[in-house]
Amino acid sequence: MTLGRTVWFFVKIAIVVAAAVWLADRPGHVSIEWLGYNIDLAVGTALALLVVFILVLYLLWRLWHIVTHAPTGFALFRRNRRQAKGFKALTRGLVAVAAGDAAEAKRLSRTAHGLLDHSPLTLLLAAQAAQMEGDEHAAARYFEALSKNPEAALLGLRGLTTAALKRGDETAALTHAEAALQSHPHADWAAETAHRLQVKHGKPAEESLKALVRAGVMTAKEGQHRRAVLLAERARLHLLPETTDADHDAGLRSAREALKLDSALVPARLILANLLLRMSKKREALKLIEQDWDSNPHPLLARAYIEAEPGERPAERMKRLERLQRQNPNHVETHRALGMAALAAGLWGDARRHLEKLVAAERAGDGLSYGTCRAMAALEEGERPDPRNTQAAVRQWLDAAAEAQPDPAWICSVCGHPGEAGPASGHWQAVCPHCSGIDSFRWQRPVLPSANILLVPAPAAAPAEPAPEPTLPEVAAPLPAPEASIPAQKSAPETAPAGLEKRLETQLAPSVDAARLIN
Repeated sequence: MTLGRTVWFFVKIAIVVAAAVWLADRPGHVSIEWLGYNIDLAVGTALALLVVFILVLYLLWRLWHIVTHAPTGFALFRRNRRQAKGFKALTRGLVAVAAGDAAEAKRLSRTAHGLLDHSPLTLLLAAQAAQMEGDEHAAARYFEALSKNPEAALLGLRGLTTAALKRGDETAALTHAEAALQSHPHADWAAETAHRLQVKHGKPAEESLKALVRAGVMTAKEGQHRRAVLLAERARLHLLPETTDADHDAGLRSAREALKLDSALVPARLILANLLLRMSKKREALKLIEQDWDSNPHPLLARAYIEAEPGERPAERMKRLERLQRQNPNHVETHRALGMAALAAGLWGDARRHLEKLVAAERAGDGLSYGTCRAMAALEEGERPDPRNTQAAVRQWLDAAAEAQPDPAWICSVCGHPGEAGPASGHWQAVCPHCSGIDSFRWQRPVLPSANILLVPAPAAAPAEPAPEPTLPEVAAPLPAPEASIPAQKSAPETAPAGLEKRLETQLAPSVDAARLIN
């Protein structure tokens, strides 16, 4: 007994004693006349009888209450007992699911379902037990019933979404995920699933993207970048050859908005430049590339810059490319673009100056690239008229090309496959066609077995013939093995996806391809 309760007990005794003393000091009588009877009592006695009478009335009322509520109380007792048994069976059933005992889980789910009627947890247990037994139809039926329960609709929709994805029905999965996102905007799994499927199927994904940011799955900056990627993808679709009645104005709006959200997104700038070129807005397209060359030069942008004037003479094109040099004179991509253009124009001194700087920069980095080595071979062949002095230098660079790194391309960082969206976007696309990764393409070197790229040295010119016109080597496509030339290298272990070399034919060495187009 605590101190407070003890004090309160003595306070009550003191009140009773004080009341008794007060009544004893004030004696009196109470007279009652009723139905010819005269009752004369002392005040204390009258008060005591009144208290007893009230207690009797209270006991009679309690007895009546117990008698009248006995059936209800008994029913409540039985229901509580059933619920206790049901929750015990439910707990054991969930433990059986976690332990992987399908038969025990199914038996206990039936027991719990019978005791707890249509409780959401019993439906969940029944669905999980059905899934463990491989009965997806029964599991879907239970999840459907669960989704109609307002308190557990999210749980049922998640089960339906998972089941639909498991059987490959992405349309149904998207429907369930969107319903879950609409009823529970902060459900991160619903936002993530809906967003992924919406982007994959080309449907509007702005709302699911906002939900991902709200749920904390993405930061605000990441959400802004993802929106820029989606807008760039929307603009890319207007460049597809199979797109009939393409609305280039809508594509321009999407690409411009993507650049506003992320000015460093190279595919968005490239797509916008190509859209402008298709609409005969060459000056605006060239200015778009020039204004970003000082901060974010890229070989694909250089290629688009070169192809903007297809009928231009090589010397004029070389002069136009000097604008890029003034923007960013020391960047490796500037030397690449100027070197290839000078090589195609036959300006051997300028070509050697830029290509040697390119070679030095690559050697200081992660190694020489295949396209750079082939360009140096073409330079040696075109600059030196004497075939006897040419062969050794050309062979040296072709041997280096055999050991060089493949040229960068848009490669999926998840599955390692290159993009297949076509040259208008540099083969970039928002969704990987192989693994469905969103915004997974990175500009990087592919992993290729070196033996699968066979190199053929340039044939020696006949002594009596004049030196050939400068040409650039073909790049990227696997070449047939020569009869009496460089032998094929030893087979390297396969580290790239099947067929990767063929899909990279149009992506390797974009800057060298551009120079070849010039020539």
